[in-house]
Amino acid sequence: MTKLFYTLFAIILINFQSFSQTVEPSSAIDKSILQIELESLYTIQKEDSKKMKSWSIPSALFRYGFLEGYELQLNTPIIKEYLWENDHLIHSLNKFDDIQVGFSVNLWKQQKFIPEASLMVRAILPTDSKFELNKIGKICSLNLSNSISQKFSFNYNIGYVLETDNSKSGFYIANIGFEANSKLHFFIENFGDFTNKKLMSHNINTGVGYNFNEKLILDVSVANGLNHNMFYVGGILTYVLNIKKINI
Repeated sequence: MTKLFYTLFAIILINFQSFSQTVEPSSAIDKSILQIELESLYTIQKEDSKKMKSWSIPSALFRYGFLEGYELQLNTPIIKEYLWENDHLIHSLNKFDDIQVGFSVNLWKQQKFIPEASLMVRAILPTDSKFELNKIGKICSLNLSNSISQKFSFNYNIGYVLETDNSKSGFYIANIGFEANSKLHFFIENFGDFTNKKLMSHNINTGVGYNFNEKLILDVSVANGLNHNMFYVGGILTYVLNIKKINI
């Protein structure tokens, strides 16, 4: 198996993780709020004698409440990749991965059994030196949620991805959240991606989050592949800033 195969294998995995390892919210953040999410993931995937390790160090997602019910988004992933075969390192790479830029807009609020909904759209901008307009990808996602009780919520996404190499796939995420109190919350979710012919990957993820205060939140999680040999552990540090209250 050539090094080119390993590189493509790693790129496919990282692109999948960059948009579907955690559920996206069903509503935009409030106007004039800047939310910064710093996420780091350590991933191991095996196939026969081949093993791929990757680490985001970290990736940053910026969300800004531009208007009421409308937020702007910018995702800048930084990735380290290590490819192994028979316990020998054959390839390593540090890269600034494709940038995602877009928006999320509220569609409607929850009404009884009808879930709250938002639409998320992002363009995927390749960062290689040969930038071309026809290489711009996109992500479209319908983000839904139902508040079951004061403590339980059911959150789910269904989306479509056009990669920068023109490959196409869909993805889904289903998440059950439990808020133990104002500081502590837990979640378990199922996520995967698929084409019109088959389910490509199927995974289970569980985690816990802690609110240090209204501005600072830490979430940690672990995931395991259900139909493939994949494992990751990750964390997201979220900082919320009210732009209006900043004195310039």
